[in-house]
Amino acid sequence: MHRRPLLLRGARQLLTLRGAEGPRRGAACLDLGIISDGSVLIRDGRIVCVGQSRRIDNLTESRNAVVVEVHGAVVMPAFVDPAITTPANATLARRILQLAFSHGTATIGVIGSYPALRALAAADPASAATVCSLEVEPGFDPAQLQRAARRNLASALRFDLLAHNREALHLFRSLGLGFRVWCGEPDKQDWIGLALAYGASVLDLQHPLSPPQVRLLADSPSVAVVPPSAAGIARALINGDAAVALSSGFSMTANATCSMQAAALLAVRDGGVQLAEAITLSTINAAHALGLSSQCGSLEAGKQANILILHVPDYHDIVNFMGVNLVSKIVHAGTLVS
Repeated sequence: MHRRPLLLRGARQLLTLRGAEGPRRGAACLDLGIISDGSVLIRDGRIVCVGQSRRIDNLTESRNAVVVEVHGAVVMPAFVDPAITTPANATLARRILQLAFSHGTATIGVIGSYPALRALAAADPASAATVCSLEVEPGFDPAQLQRAARRNLASALRFDLLAHNREALHLFRSLGLGFRVWCGEPDKQDWIGLALAYGASVLDLQHPLSPPQVRLLADSPSVAVVPPSAAGIARALINGDAAVALSSGFSMTANATCSMQAAALLAVRDGGVQLAEAITLSTINAAHALGLSSQCGSLEAGKQANILILHVPDYHDIVNFMGVNLVSKIVHAGTLVS
């Protein structure tokens, strides 16, 4: 028996993030696809239609829908966090994911060691959906990597590119998992080209890139992921038309946050990123970083209905609430859960 459709009706601002295929680059990061007085019709966990309220109200299916009035609110895609490093303690890891979810993050790129990912897989699932990357340290156990691939613990390997020799990189490739790389030696100018040559889909950045490195990224489909502490890098990448996503960069260290609301505002305050850009980098571009752009990151027909209803009437007001959770309600996979 199918559930009745769900209708979010009358948003003051509906941020759809609709646009061309591929991650947003350059000036396109400023386009949030805003619809005034917008509504979203949802059925079986998926978005059916997005548009002006008067048009959505006239759909036959809307007449049988469960209606949630969102007048005066901002409605937008749920955040996507492409980089949270999970601890090996499964109870603590689950709590962190739940906190991220309560602040509006419905999809999380989890990075962890083999024991951490095993513990997370064995634990009761948290509300947020996860895409896991296995952290590979120098001196790794090849058999352990093969077990991780066989058991589908991770969809990608994450590693310091220059800490492994060619033999190790060939082994990594043989596992059929994606490559997510970083570099502990930022002065090595050729590492970006090497990463792209090996087909790395994601580059985790902590240090500024040179103009030639930015151009290499801009000419590739790979996505650079930056945490708030390195948000200034995002400014240069946007200006250079490279694909970039914002993460919380959470790990069990000082000054950590698992809130993408906070991460976006830190990028605005400290990195010279405009708020509209920060929202783009935290939703559709972050979904591209995880290979999930066809499923989440924007409000479009056919995508999973992961949606936030915020306590503000205008998205520009978000900058006035550093440290405040502005999420009023969350729709996750079409279900109103908060």
